[in-house]
Amino acid sequence: MKGKIELGTSVKNSVRVSVGNSVRYSVGNSVWNSVWDSVENSVWDSVRNSVLNSVWNSVWNSVESLKS
Repeated sequence: MKGKIELGTSVKNSVRVSVGNSVRYSVGNSVWNSVWDSVENSVWDSVRNSVLNSVWNSVWNSVESLKS
């Protein structure tokens, strides 16, 4: 009887650990993905904005210099 109880406890513990790990893993992944997405988006936006601004400024300067 004691062996059965110990076996049941160890099975229960391993199930609990594996469920805990998978939950932690999926939660960790979703949190990490959202953090990564926001970082990526903000970095990408700033890079894109600076590139667009510099291109626009150079085009604008060329147009202005042609006009004068």
